[in-house]
Amino acid sequence: MKEYVEILKSIFDPIAVFLRDEEFIVVVKDEKNLQQAISELSKSIDDDISLVVLSKEEYEKMEKQDLGERLI
Repeated sequence: MKEYVEILKSIFDPIAVFLRDEEFIVVVKDEKNLQQAISELSKSIDDDISLVVLSKEEYEKMEKQDLGERLI
């Protein structure tokens, strides 16, 4: 799991990463180059992972909801 978090950090440069029910929630500063980042992620991780990407604005709207354990 720690390896996944490091890969997510290096690809997305996230504001935050959460883990909820085996699903990673990544909060990004903006959605520029998001498709490229997702493509890079699929090359970096061979396993199937569940991933949700939120913009900073979406995160601020959902902040009060339970997003799971904050990893970074």
